Amino acid sequence: MGLIAGIDTVFYQVCNMERALGFYRDTLGLDLLHREGGDYALLSAGAINLTLTGELAVAPQKGGATVVFATTQLDDLIVALNAAGTVVGKVQDIGGGRSLDIYDPDGNELVVIEEATA
Repeated sequence: MGLIAGIDTVFYQVCNMERALGFYRDTLGLDLLHREGGDYALLSAGAINLTLTGELAVAPQKGGATVVFATTQLDDLIVALNAAGTVVGKVQDIGGGRSLDIYDPDGNELVVIEEATA
């Protein structure tokens, strides 16, 4: 095993914590684990956590990470995202599954993957 054991968390800088939590917690359904005012929130995304930080920012950090979420219900997720007013890209066949690009309220790109079932 190498020195890196896995991903612990992914950070995104956000400009409005309430709006960001509305998206990540309420729209995507991630569990809020810890919050410190408007500048820090830790959410559970399964085995990997998502950290939102920096409400004091006026724009998202350029060149940040891309979070890739897994789902088994991509079509249902698309319906929910559209109902929430989320910017949703086109579903792409990725050979062995499908992917979808979506964007949070600060313009951060997210990817959702649905693996093909046998």
